[in-house]
Amino acid sequence: MKSVKFFLILTIFILSPFESFSHGPSRQKVSESIIVNASAETVWDIVKNFKDFKWNEDVKNCLATDNKIGSERTIEFNNGSKLKQKLEKLDDEKLMIGWRVTETDNKMLPVNSYAAKIFITSKDDNTAQVKYKAGFYRGFMGNDPPEELNDENSKRKVESFIKKSLNGLKKFAEN
Repeated sequence: MKSVKFFLILTIFILSPFESFSHGPSRQKVSESIIVNASAETVWDIVKNFKDFKWNEDVKNCLATDNKIGSERTIEFNNGSKLKQKLEKLDDEKLMIGWRVTETDNKMLPVNSYAAKIFITSKDDNTAQVKYKAGFYRGFMGNDPPEELNDENSKRKVESFIKKSLNGLKKFAEN
């Protein structure tokens, strides 16, 4: 009987850590693109300006320390939410910009470890293709997240944010 109890206790002890760490969030990815009826250079001039994010209609204000690698910006949305980002890549030759979210309001963008890049490609007919890619984890990093912080909701909010940004960029660049 002692050996059975010992075996059960040993089994529970050995398997418990594995079960508690066996699940967790997986990295989510969103990639959207749009064709803009403007030259790649015109679109790039808008996108590379880290100090200004006027092309997303949900953005009320954007304050940035500078427009170079390491610069930080705070984006304030019309609903009062704020998002802080850090510029990590800025490549004028490749027409590519990349940043990381350092602080977010989960009501607006329920994410962790969010990193994004925008690539601009020139097309033959004086148009530009803009590709916006983001990778992130859901808003709740533990097991059994609340609905508003789960994978599906986090991905839906990121997709909405990216689509609004791209549509706003298109509208802004074409005017």
